[in-house]
Amino acid sequence: AEVTGDDALAEADARAEKELHGLRLRLLAAIVLTVPVVLMAMVPPLQFDYWGWVSLALTAPVFLWSGWPFHVSTAVNLKHRAVTMDTLITVGTTAAFLWSLAALLLGTAGHADMRHGFDFALDLGGHGDDLSDVYFEVVAGVITFVLLGRFLEKRSKRSAGAALRALLELGAKDVSVIRDGVESRIPIERLRVGDEFVVRPGETVAADGTVLEGRSAVDASMLTGESVPVEVEAGGTVAGGTVNESGRLLVSTDRVSRDTQLVRMAKLVEDAQSGKADVQRLADRVSAVFVPIAMAIAVVTFAAWLLLGFGFTAAMTSAVAVLIIACPCALGLATPTA
Repeated sequence: AEVTGDDALAEADARAEKELHGLRLRLLAAIVLTVPVVLMAMVPPLQFDYWGWVSLALTAPVFLWSGWPFHVSTAVNLKHRAVTMDTLITVGTTAAFLWSLAALLLGTAGHADMRHGFDFALDLGGHGDDLSDVYFEVVAGVITFVLLGRFLEKRSKRSAGAALRALLELGAKDVSVIRDGVESRIPIERLRVGDEFVVRPGETVAADGTVLEGRSAVDASMLTGESVPVEVEAGGTVAGGTVNESGRLLVSTDRVSRDTQLVRMAKLVEDAQSGKADVQRLADRVSAVFVPIAMAIAVVTFAAWLLLGFGFTAAMTSAVAVLIIACPCALGLATPTA
């Protein structure tokens, strides 16, 4: 059987719907779990005994499950020796998560009386090796914000695809074809190149073709956007999906199914949706330079703080801070949205 315009997008539609549903679940879970983590970290009166362990329990699903698409993307890119924004998201959140976990297991962050304040003192004597701070709110917050951007991107693409499918629905479902001098009505799927078909006033042109007989005005606004009907006559061409407004036309079929202008337009839109916008490609090119530089600065920061006499904990905390601050949250949210 021939593949119709609707069938051409059916597989892509199902795939997009599945991806959107998965992102929606990951985003909702991330939001529900992130809000209490951020509140506990940012509002000291909300901190209770062992609240750090509760933060760990809430952040782990966000980091491991909600952030899974970023981690997979990072692994795939590294396999091809490439870095993108996802790389920095994974590296930054992983560093913050593992450092916070170490603070709970090996430091004082897991003690019952541990509280987070907003003060930070530098230990010039080099004794600041007490692991007492956790950064779970950073891990959960970064992943949630960037995941929101991905979800908005997928949803906008899904909406565009729905509009395109509505356009394809306007195509003819059957056609009056003349074979051996006999006119009969057949499903559009059975139309073949070279068939002659009749288009009466008010009917939709079944396929791309050349006008053999008749003269009429054809409404091609669905394809071209022009509000004024186009006059066609013998020798002229018509496109499938346009509407015959006045006279009777006899058309010889030139293209059917996937080859029609309407379906090819649909394919172009589908390809555009599956690819990246120019601004996203620019962001990836910037990331290819920015990410290695950010990682190098984090390493230099760690080494510099050690050489200046600060403790290992302070040096590592500063290095992790560089990775987190460099994590392109705004870019990750704004670029796909745009």
